Amino acid sequence: MLTGRPYPVRALYASGVNILLTYPDTRRTMAALRSLDFVAVAAHAMTPTAEQADIVLPKTTTLEEEEVSFMPSGPTVLFTRATVPPQGEARSEIDIALPLLARMAERQAITRHLLPWHSQREFNTYLLGDSGIEIEELERTGYHQLSAAPVTPEGRPFATRTRKVELYSLVLEELGLDPLPSYNPPARSPSPDVEPGAFPLILVTGDREKSYHHSRFRDQPWALKVSPDPQLTMHPETARALGLDDGAWVHLEVARGKGACRLRVRLSDATPREVVNTGMGWWLPGDPSPEHGALDVNINAALSYDGPYDPVSGSSDIRGLPCRVRPVG
Repeated sequence: MLTGRPYPVRALYASGVNILLTYPDTRRTMAALRSLDFVAVAAHAMTPTAEQADIVLPKTTTLEEEEVSFMPSGPTVLFTRATVPPQGEARSEIDIALPLLARMAERQAITRHLLPWHSQREFNTYLLGDSGIEIEELERTGYHQLSAAPVTPEGRPFATRTRKVELYSLVLEELGLDPLPSYNPPARSPSPDVEPGAFPLILVTGDREKSYHHSRFRDQPWALKVSPDPQLTMHPETARALGLDDGAWVHLEVARGKGACRLRVRLSDATPREVVNTGMGWWLPGDPSPEHGALDVNINAALSYDGPYDPVSGSSDIRGLPCRVRPVG
């Protein structure tokens, strides 16, 4: 979006995602969205991403949709029926996409139609495939219990070249990458002009809280009662060395980062010394600004998206980063 390479992108349709919160370097993501001619977002609520859109489409929740899913621990196939019809003007993903694709096809604006289904029921039937499970029976019972017999390599070989578990990856070896699992210490270091020891802590991101799912439920009173603030977990000795008490608000910065974010200290003996740990997805639905706190309490506001990148997955480094924390005020 920002470079126009290898081709220009002029419009975006985003559904069920909150990319302004879930991508590192929030300001860069915001600049990318604002560079487009048109942005449409389908969402349940006015998220920071939806605030950047030209048009916001009301999307159904799981309570308004039927769904077929698989529970491996069963192993069981589950059917969830809609509790209520779509409320107001809300539509499901397929019901939004199909008319849009039809209009684009009329204008010869698509080269490949990726939705062969014409309804949610048709899609759910497709998911059952050749399992022999009839969706009408699944809807009546709510679940279908599968055999609990263990799956063996003879019955279902692994999808590897050797058809076995590969600790030594032949595919990675052919690509010139390390075929064995290994540990590489954090590669990012502060800029040469930064005083040594200026970023004495190691940041781990990705901590999960049972009250939330990614950026969802941040506006729910019951969830906020359980976890009202974005947390930064650290060992009591680390906090004591920094002059911080449990519950103190701090600003966190990472080496070569793009800003700072505001978090609340939570002490825990389970966190290693000199390491701090935080989650993702925080925003403030009640904040009157269009960003709703995305530039304040979200860890991605402090992270860079400039690499180094993992040679296998292409992911940017967002864990194991040198960082520092300072008391707010």
